[in-house]
Amino acid sequence: MQKEYMEILETLINKLTLSAILEMLERICHKKAENLRTHWQDETSAKLWDKAARQIEQINVDV
Repeated sequence: MQKEYMEILETLINKLTLSAILEMLERICHKKAENLRTHWQDETSAKLWDKAARQIEQINVDV
């Protein structure tokens, strides 16, 4: 199953760009954090997702 996911991800990167995929991942992380705060009142997990988003944002891709 992991090979299947790798192929799906590779297809997405080929259709878009690695930079676009990273930007989407960053947005998803922020949305997960917001959802955890709003619906679950889970600030601890939300902070971890926000941290992940910030780390992704710092990645510079020249491919």
